[in-house]
Amino acid sequence: MKFMKVRTLIILAAVAAVLFVGCVSAKRMLNQAESAWAAGRYAEAISSALNSYVKAADKNKNPEDIDAARSFLEDHFDQANDNLQAQAEEQLAGSDSMKAEAWKTYQVLVEMNRSIKDSSASSFLNPRDYTADLQKAKEAAAQIKYVSALELMGKDVRSAYIEAAGLLKEIDSRLVANYRDIRDLLAVCYEKGTLLIAFSSRELPMTIREGQIGSVLNYRDLVLGEVKTFIEQNDHPDFLSFTTAGSAKSASDAGAVLFVEVQGDIWISGSLEDRYYNNGTLTWERAYGGTPALIATRISDSRSEVAPVSLDFEQSVTVEFYPQKYQTSQLTPDLFDGQFNNAGWMTTQLNEALGALKSNEGNADLTVWAEMQYGGVAAFLTEAQVPGAEGLETRTINPEVFAATESFINNRLDDFLSFDDIDVQDRLVDEMTSGFLSVSGVGDLLSNLDG
Repeated sequence: MKFMKVRTLIILAAVAAVLFVGCVSAKRMLNQAESAWAAGRYAEAISSALNSYVKAADKNKNPEDIDAARSFLEDHFDQANDNLQAQAEEQLAGSDSMKAEAWKTYQVLVEMNRSIKDSSASSFLNPRDYTADLQKAKEAAAQIKYVSALELMGKDVRSAYIEAAGLLKEIDSRLVANYRDIRDLLAVCYEKGTLLIAFSSRELPMTIREGQIGSVLNYRDLVLGEVKTFIEQNDHPDFLSFTTAGSAKSASDAGAVLFVEVQGDIWISGSLEDRYYNNGTLTWERAYGGTPALIATRISDSRSEVAPVSLDFEQSVTVEFYPQKYQTSQLTPDLFDGQFNNAGWMTTQLNEALGALKSNEGNADLTVWAEMQYGGVAAFLTEAQVPGAEGLETRTINPEVFAATESFINNRLDDFLSFDDIDVQDRLVDEMTSGFLSVSGVGDLLSNLDG
């Protein structure tokens, strides 16, 4: 992982350098070279000066820029080699930790000289070959890290095996491939350092109380998948193994250090209460709930921690059909003008209903000037009898006032009852997972596997 980060940084730095070179003037690059040299960053200074020279020469820019960059390279290139070589030799003569870093200095020397060799500056500079020195320095570093890995393995503790594996992988990937018996040693590190986590094979019951809910998912596997991710994020994924077991006893027999199970049940329902002929209302209702719990048991000392979660989700929309409820085909002028033929009032009602469907405990009422027809379709009325100075008069309701509400009632019900407008799976998994992992005792067992 550390190597991947370093490699990523190198790639990003290279890309940034290309972009930087493209927009910075040759003169400014040379100024940067001078600043880097003064700070003792010799390879960076040579690189900036080379970029300055190449840019000025390739673009046939000001001859003064070409001459200045060339002069800097002629005056400093050999000295940069001498200074970095002296630094590498000093490292090799120092402590083991210094020797283990010497190869990096030789790597810089190799890359610096290769960049000169592959450029037009090779016509007046004499690149040196440090590949043999680099290989010797890598072998020295490999020897030091190899011995350190053996010493760590001798401690016979998980953290030491993990650290030793890191050193061995660095030897193999960055220093000397297939060095001695590191493949065998790595296998030992993984065998000794890997912990086995057992998840319960018991199902998490899911009950459909009523309604037209679609397929029932295996929430146990979904939740335990999130728990697995949590464990990996708080430990070393390469040193974890997972299995299933029927009980803590069978988990122990399999060699697991932890047994994790989900118990309890979940229920879900979606129903339509049709009381149109009794009191002129139609009520949509949907809900889910349950009391699942995550139980984590550490095998070594039988310590168990329980994380219960109470699931509570309930939504309803009640549609009141005014004519049927009040057994009338008449509206007062105030009701006609202020409500049923008022776009603002109707929109407010609809927005309240839509808002209720975004809340865990949302309830809303819709009062409409409509009738129920065959098949549960709400037919909005476009006329009403309104008392006037000369008796009842027929007044027309603008269909645009209730168009959105009519569409909502007639087209949203099936989605509502089947939960198609919300992702029940994600909601339930998120609620359970966040609830389980927020309990400190369970979180401690899952994130401190070594005890």
